[in-house]
Amino acid sequence: MRDSLYLRLHEPSLEAPCNFAVVPAVAGAAVVEQASLATALARAQGLRLVVLVSSDRVRLTKVEVPLRQPGKVLQAVPFLLEDQFAEDVEDLHFALGPRQTDQSFPVAAVSRRQMEAWLAPLRQAGVEAELLLPEVLCLPWQHDGNWSVLPESEQVTVRTGVFSGFCCAPEDLETFLELAEDSQPRTLRVVAVRGSGSERFAAGARAIELLPGYADALEALIRGHRPEYSINLLQGIYSRHNRFDRIWHPWRLAAGLAAAVFTLGVADNIAHSVRDAYAAQRLQTANAQTFKTLFPDQPVTADLALQIRQQQMMLASSDDQTSLLPLLSMAASALQATPGLSLQTVQYHDHALYLDLTGANLQPLEKLRDWFAGHHGARLEVQTADAGENGVHIRVKLSAAA
Repeated sequence: MRDSLYLRLHEPSLEAPCNFAVVPAVAGAAVVEQASLATALARAQGLRLVVLVSSDRVRLTKVEVPLRQPGKVLQAVPFLLEDQFAEDVEDLHFALGPRQTDQSFPVAAVSRRQMEAWLAPLRQAGVEAELLLPEVLCLPWQHDGNWSVLPESEQVTVRTGVFSGFCCAPEDLETFLELAEDSQPRTLRVVAVRGSGSERFAAGARAIELLPGYADALEALIRGHRPEYSINLLQGIYSRHNRFDRIWHPWRLAAGLAAAVFTLGVADNIAHSVRDAYAAQRLQTANAQTFKTLFPDQPVTADLALQIRQQQMMLASSDDQTSLLPLLSMAASALQATPGLSLQTVQYHDHALYLDLTGANLQPLEKLRDWFAGHHGARLEVQTADAGENGVHIRVKLSAAA
């Protein structure tokens, strides 16, 4: 297990000051340092990077849904919670916590613009975070009904539950507490940071329990962090598994086909480099199946490499406006402009592109129709649209406009 670098990212600029600490994988003290964000990120090479962000930009809620697969739940969340937000849910990013005993899922919501702002300096520095966590879910927590409080000069962060809490200005704390307590005053467990004046924290007539001994607020957040009680915001398109999808999202359809054609084009050379005859045979069979999927109207012959070159020549023809590449470009642009649909398979035959898509509901399909209505380079035909308990399955045909 690697050592970890924790840092507080409140101002997403490489020149901005930030507090950070390297935490050994084995038991050891975390010594908090302060430097520019650029200096802190330079220390991240080879370490597990954990970034803590201010909770005033993150809204915490929960969703009850009969689905069990987190991926399916994440697709459904924007539509289930859209009534709770004034913003368009397409402008928001959602992340899930672990499934709870009442079958609900904790949800963290943040604007996509804010996510991009937080991640921009990391990308500039050439590093990638493994965890991006709201600070409120890193405050110490015990299952005794008491609330944890981190008072700072410009804001106060309060954890009111395993996956709930808020952040406010110090002068607004009393109002926020009264709203959250719902007429049941709570004991406040206050994180006391040396030299911050937190030991003089006052909250009306509420009982206060001090948690002293912290040299810096970041130290308290590091000690309080429990993976099972936090939500990593790096999910969906921001997950580490989808980092290339984030970069190539507008071109993923074209890139996928290009990769398939390239793989087929070099299959003959790869086969000669494989020593094991069985492995070579499996590779040849897989290539033939891929070729048949891409070009279902073409019979597979013994000279697969020759067929691939012939298809490449056809695809390279820029004069043929009904060829695959123009349709492929239109499909990629359309899917980028209408989030909510996932591409499953693609086929090309009879001068038409056939796409199999899935989604949570039929709403994105209507947006896809509207997109093609405003772009006259291709004609969209919906062949099937079947709805079920796992969402909708859609098959569309894309052909050149007459």
